[in-house]
Amino acid sequence: MSTVKLNLKYAKEAIVAKKYDDALKWTEKVLDSDSENYMALVFSGLAHQNLSQADKGEMAFKRAISISPELPLAREGLINFYDKMKKWDELILALEKMLETHLKTADSKKALATTERLIELYTTQEQPDKAIEKIQSLLPGSPLYDILEEKPNQMETLRTLAGLQEKTDSEFFDREVKLRRGRLGGGTLEQVQNTVRNELYTKSELGSTYESILNLDPENNGNLEQKLLTFYINKTEAISIDKKAVIRGKALELASKMVQEDIAPALAYETLFKFTDAANPTEYDKALQEQYISNFPNTGLSKIIQAQMHFDNGESREDLVEILDEGFKLEPNLVYGYLVVCWMDHDTKDYDSGLEHATAGRDLIQKLAVSTGFPFSRMRRSFELCMANCQVKISSKLAESALALYMGIIKEDNDNIDAHQGVGLVKSADGHYAEAIASFERVLALDPSNISAKSELGWIAYLQQDYEQAEERLRDVVENSEEPRALDLYRLGRTYYDMGGEYRDNAEYSHAQLIAAAKLDPHCAGAFTYLGHYYREVVQDETRAEKCYQHAFSLDPREGDAGRYLSDYLLNNDSLEGATDIYQKVIEADGKANWALSRLGFAELSRGNNLEAMSAFQKLLRNDIKDGLAWEGVAEAYQHEGRYMAALKAFNRMKELLPESTVAAYHISRVHQKLGMYSEAIEQYRVALESAERNQQPQHIPSLMGLAESYLEQGKEFFVSGYYGRSAESCGHALDYALRLLNLDSELMSAWKLVGDACVAYRAVPKYLHLCPFDVLSGIASIIPADTNTLLHFPAELDQEFLETAPTIPPTDLYNSTTEQSSQALDVIFAIAGMAYKRANILNGNEGHQASHCWYDIALTYYYRYENATRKNRSAEAVGRAKLWLSVAMRCLKASLQFEESPMVWNALGVAALTTNTKISQHAFIKAIEYDPKDAVPWSNLGFLYILNSELDLALKAFTTAQTLDPSFAQAWTGQACVASLWGSDESTALYAHACESSTASILEANYGYAVNTFTDMLTRLHKTSTASTSGNKRGSSMSATNLLVTPAFALSKYLDQRPRDVAGWNLLGLIRERFLQSEGAAECFLTAIRIMNEEEAEGSEASLSNDHRRRQMMLHHNVARAFLSMQDYAGAVEAYEISLELEGADAVPNVIRTCKHLGAGLALYYAGELERSLAMFEVALGETEQIEGMEQSRDDVVVLLSQVLWALGGDEQRAAAKDELFRCIAQSPSHLPAIFGLSAMGLVQDDETLATAALKEILKFSRQELAEMDPEMRSDKMISQYYSLLNESKLSIESLSRSIHQSPTEAVLWRRLAEHLSVTVGVTGSTPYSVSQSNAQATLDLLKVKDSLQATDLSRGYGHLAGTLLLADEEKQQKVRGWKNVKKEKLDEEHRLSQERLKQAHVMAQHSVMAAPWRREAWQVVGVVTQELKQRS
Repeated sequence: MSTVKLNLKYAKEAIVAKKYDDALKWTEKVLDSDSENYMALVFSGLAHQNLSQADKGEMAFKRAISISPELPLAREGLINFYDKMKKWDELILALEKMLETHLKTADSKKALATTERLIELYTTQEQPDKAIEKIQSLLPGSPLYDILEEKPNQMETLRTLAGLQEKTDSEFFDREVKLRRGRLGGGTLEQVQNTVRNELYTKSELGSTYESILNLDPENNGNLEQKLLTFYINKTEAISIDKKAVIRGKALELASKMVQEDIAPALAYETLFKFTDAANPTEYDKALQEQYISNFPNTGLSKIIQAQMHFDNGESREDLVEILDEGFKLEPNLVYGYLVVCWMDHDTKDYDSGLEHATAGRDLIQKLAVSTGFPFSRMRRSFELCMANCQVKISSKLAESALALYMGIIKEDNDNIDAHQGVGLVKSADGHYAEAIASFERVLALDPSNISAKSELGWIAYLQQDYEQAEERLRDVVENSEEPRALDLYRLGRTYYDMGGEYRDNAEYSHAQLIAAAKLDPHCAGAFTYLGHYYREVVQDETRAEKCYQHAFSLDPREGDAGRYLSDYLLNNDSLEGATDIYQKVIEADGKANWALSRLGFAELSRGNNLEAMSAFQKLLRNDIKDGLAWEGVAEAYQHEGRYMAALKAFNRMKELLPESTVAAYHISRVHQKLGMYSEAIEQYRVALESAERNQQPQHIPSLMGLAESYLEQGKEFFVSGYYGRSAESCGHALDYALRLLNLDSELMSAWKLVGDACVAYRAVPKYLHLCPFDVLSGIASIIPADTNTLLHFPAELDQEFLETAPTIPPTDLYNSTTEQSSQALDVIFAIAGMAYKRANILNGNEGHQASHCWYDIALTYYYRYENATRKNRSAEAVGRAKLWLSVAMRCLKASLQFEESPMVWNALGVAALTTNTKISQHAFIKAIEYDPKDAVPWSNLGFLYILNSELDLALKAFTTAQTLDPSFAQAWTGQACVASLWGSDESTALYAHACESSTASILEANYGYAVNTFTDMLTRLHKTSTASTSGNKRGSSMSATNLLVTPAFALSKYLDQRPRDVAGWNLLGLIRERFLQSEGAAECFLTAIRIMNEEEAEGSEASLSNDHRRRQMMLHHNVARAFLSMQDYAGAVEAYEISLELEGADAVPNVIRTCKHLGAGLALYYAGELERSLAMFEVALGETEQIEGMEQSRDDVVVLLSQVLWALGGDEQRAAAKDELFRCIAQSPSHLPAIFGLSAMGLVQDDETLATAALKEILKFSRQELAEMDPEMRSDKMISQYYSLLNESKLSIESLSRSIHQSPTEAVLWRRLAEHLSVTVGVTGSTPYSVSQSNAQATLDLLKVKDSLQATDLSRGYGHLAGTLLLADEEKQQKVRGWKNVKKEKLDEEHRLSQERLKQAHVMAQHSVMAAPWRREAWQVVGVVTQELKQRS
């Protein structure tokens, strides 16, 4: 024996003896000599395995297998090793390799054992697919089955396979559903289950297993047949459509077999029913249905079948509700159930439910067809036919949808009689009679005995008003029918009725047929409708007619005639709500019942339900877009809802449809009025009046009233906007139309109220009373009954005097609003307003809420008369009546409170008692606050009451409360400003400004306070500046302060529009206009104030005799004299100064103002040429300056003026005196430049070079800085320039002005001075004088535009000077052009074009000059010159 074999023997013995270490030694010896010895490796693996050296053992087995893979010993060792180590995956792999080896060696027993071991492992390791694969290998047809000597039991194998497949499918389904439900967007549980179920049955082989089992033992597997049937049904829904038919066929074959054996479960029957494509429930196999309900009475399908059988046996639909509900609860998606129920509903005329069930059934059958691959075409068409029939019966709105369904059915089944008949019905209802006749003839071709088609053809003849043919056909139908239908009888009766004459009146014709129809079918609504017509028109029995209409309408709300006449009966019985219910039911039944929509819309409008009305009219317009009344209705609904723009569009559409409609034009006007578009409203009202005249309505009162109201509201809007003249004109137009209304109907309360409102509006615009139509007022006064006062318990003659005065007032006397005549005219207007309000109250019956308002309005007119009587500068007679007017106003307000305690009336009572009875006033304001604590008005008025009683702290609290309640209430801010002014606070001006701006200058107190305070602040600021700054800074400050007066001046002008006789206001406006350099406007204001005071004096009022009156006269004459002096009206100025000095009296003490008057008079006399008198005035002034402390500097100015007058006298002695005075002034005040300028001017005029030079040397003694401080306008440089000009030193003259510009390059006046100088000086440099002047003028304008404080006059001068220099430059250029010779035409044309551009630019600059300061005469002159030049050149 060789050594290898011997060692292997020892190794085997050691292993048997479990001496594994020794075994390893022997195997190592073998392997040392033969490393690929198979047995040595196997023994080594076993030894390592038992020594717990797993890795080495596994390596040894694997090496052995790799050497001899066909030998099983190493594999068995490795399998045992894996099994012991529980390495299942490696074990399964090793067993699969072992199985391959056994199959190759045909070792059937070991192959079977290995297979069974693999099945066990796959099952325990949850690899069911692998286990199923191994089980299937035990069935015939597999390699393993062929080599087995003892075949396994095939049935047991199949059942094991089926059990494992069922478990695998169940686990797959549960696992996938759970997993997918957790995914984002996985869908609903049902969706996920269906998806997983389809995937499962697509790949499942369980059906094949069931089939194999049934093939082996078809007799004893009833439960398995049900499983297989269920599998077929589920697989049919899961697989692709091309495979569905095969599986569905297997399911039906199996179900039929099961049913024939009479041991079938419910599923077998249900499968056969499910795949029955029936067009009607009666087409199902009755025997099969009875067998099913006998075996399975409690299923959902069984309940539905039972209900169908009961219905076929004549039981009512209502009795079957419970059993049908039970069936649908058990099986809610049963297609057969919907087929049964929809036709039940159709046959019982429950068309809404029928449509709902048929639609649901159609949707289900379509889904079922997709899932099963079976078309179910007949059942689908049945559902669609039921849907179409129900839609036709429900509403004409669904006719189009029904027609589409009918046409779809006919496309698939052209012989479908019901579909053709449905098409005919739809076409007939739409008026397409030819197409309808063709459809019914097609029906008769398919079924010549079809009664319905014959009846419909007769009915079409009736609809075509061919009553004879209709009667013939319908009578034939009735006579030849075995059982006459109620519909045919109704139609024949209706035809007889519409044929009229004997057929209608004779009861044997129409009435008999209608009665027969009603008896045969109590639900025939049309029969009852025409019975109603018969009783209403023939028998004239309204009671029976109403009952017939009511019954017809209850049967079918689509019976339009029944609904219309029934609603008329309800409206006659004042049952609007009942009529509205009728309209709504008609609309629900027939959305195209336009009459019901129209009536419903107007009914809802009358009930104030605007949104509901809007909805009704919009539906009506969708039916008929050209219905003018519908547009009117929807527009009114929009208008009532405040949607005015939409209403306007709707009314305009109505106007397009009904161009001659007065109503449309009126409503368009009304909407414009509501929108505040008064001009458009007035225009449209006039259009409405023109339309009314064309429609034989010459006096359309609503339009006349609208015109009057629009004019009045437009007047109020004009007043708020500050257009007071336009406001007065609009109120006049309102009165004119009100008179036209009263001439038509003097009992028109609203017209009287409007007269009062329009008259009262003139209170706010007394300046424009000349625009009031007093002839119209006279006409209104003549209409007022004489007993108006007596009826309301007023003294009969209380207002008579004023009413009689109305015709005698000439408007021409009212152009001057400051006269007493204007105040008297206002009294007349208020009197007529009061009488108009009284007339309105009488027409109202002096009762209720309206009476309270009327008494309030009456009270206001008397209070306004009191207010007018107590104003300044009124006559003694007017003042004497003031208490009477106030007492009447108080009584009227108390009368108003007796009817209704309104906070508005309490507030008015408080205002009326404000100055006469503090306690009543305070009580009234508090009552007003109690009634409306959130109203700021009584709080503000209470504040003014506290001011009048010097309770400033309480006043401030009241005003603050009012501001808290309404921050935009300007009166409260005015009151706070008054308090601040009384306290001397600096905040008063800002508060007045805020009040004025927030009220758009409509609060008089705010306007006046704003103007006074701003003007006072300006004077204070100027005074402080004059004491702390140089003269140059004074001018800048003055300009800045003047700019602050623009808005106050506007506010003050608005104040004077309403208070035209306020002397202080006119004086203040004159002072402000002086600051604007508007001398003429200032003089006009001062003269107006003087005229008012002269009227007072002429009337002999006590105020005119007081010292204060004289002082004010003196001040006004001084002011107007100053204005005249600025206007160069020297004679007027002298007269005014003399009057002012005379009013001071002979014993007047010298003062600054008196000295100023003497100076002003002296200047006026000087310029008027009265030099002697002028000299006298200056001497007086000079003497007074020596007596008045603080006028030292002014004395120097007086000396200069005095010297100027002396020089003007012309005598040598006077001129010498003038020089002496100036020398003396310079000696006393060396820095007084005007005196130096005077001496220099004297030297220049007399060609006294020595004097002029000496004077200029005095100027040159000062440094440039000193001159700039003393003379910021550089007049010294201008003097020096003129000096050099007289010496013909042009260059030095220009240099002198240029130095001024270098000193102050931002001063526009210096650039203008240089430009003006260059305009008249011949240039000595290379440039022409006009081009240089133009450049300087442009520089001047540019500097003016960027100045912070800019005077309008300066800007105007800048524009004007630039225009002038442009004109001069162009003239200079034209002179050169005229001197050209032999020049081409193109160059001349170009020069002409450039010249036109220069002139146009000059024209634009001249226009800017006028726009900047329209009062400057020079600006207009420049415009005229440039315009004339343009005309000449063009």
